[in-house]
Amino acid sequence: RGGRSPRPPPPPARDRTAAMHKLASLSAELKSKVQDASSAISDVRQRVTQQMLEGTGYADKTDDEDFPELEAYAKIDAFLRRLYDHSDKYMRALNQVVEMSRILAEDFAAIIDDTELAPVADAFKFAKGEEAAVQKDVLGQVLYRNVFQPVKREVEGRKDHEKRLTDRKKVRLDYDAFRRKQMTLMQSDPTNRSMYEGNLDSAKRTYAKHSESVVRDAAAVNAERKRMLSVAFAGLAVSQLEFFSCAATSLEAVAAAATAAVSHSSPAAHSPSALWSRMRSEIHTMAQQARHQRSTGTGPQPQARPIPGGRQPPPPAPASRTPPPPAGPPATNP
Repeated sequence: RGGRSPRPPPPPARDRTAAMHKLASLSAELKSKVQDASSAISDVRQRVTQQMLEGTGYADKTDDEDFPELEAYAKIDAFLRRLYDHSDKYMRALNQVVEMSRILAEDFAAIIDDTELAPVADAFKFAKGEEAAVQKDVLGQVLYRNVFQPVKREVEGRKDHEKRLTDRKKVRLDYDAFRRKQMTLMQSDPTNRSMYEGNLDSAKRTYAKHSESVVRDAAAVNAERKRMLSVAFAGLAVSQLEFFSCAATSLEAVAAAATAAVSHSSPAAHSPSALWSRMRSEIHTMAQQARHQRSTGTGPQPQARPIPGGRQPPPPAPASRTPPPPAGPPATNP
């Protein structure tokens, strides 16, 4: 009591030997990981150096011109990413057009009280109402099933193939760096040129073998994506055809009401008949002018918008038809 507790007995020799072996194993594993990290850092440094030399034009780069499948893959992949973004913007714009058309039709139907134009406004309101919304929803469903979902699967669901392409880029950088080093050695040590050439041939065969497997995968992916794009294009074209055909059918009731209003109106200058005829004539004329401008490449020149509440810029001075006088000798002081 009050004394020091006895010391625990030492572990047996067998336990000490096992602990030493475990410590040696952990040390060897740590040393291996350090070596792997050092090798990875060296590889990254070599690839970054090669990229910098290629970017500045001080090193040659192996092109993929011999592999059209890889070029086609890059082209299709970029198109898919644009297609997803453009289709989304198209659908948003179409929703806005349908919604604003409905609002405008309801506004005009509420304000027009002319006995002959009121039926036309009511028919236009009906055409731009529920039926247009239904056709817009159908078009959106077709785009979602045939464009949005398939494109999203292709862009986000090819992680393994993207990793293989990334690995191939690393292999290409390593190959170009090794080739640059061997060519430098051939110039500095011409006596061993044959050995360096053999190293280059061996590296070239290894790089080509690695590229062949990636190219086969790229060709298969390209074929699948082309089939998907064919379905997407057909869905977009047919759904647009159905959308605008139904819109035209809905507007036939508007045309019938307008024809009835025209046939029963008086031929006065401000009658609905004269208004309708004048408007159709103006639209036909503008359409012909627009086709001519597009075919000849001469469009209307943009004009500056007026500044609300401020002074307007003066109109440009007309160009003078008389040429300026020729420049004479410089005047001298008397």
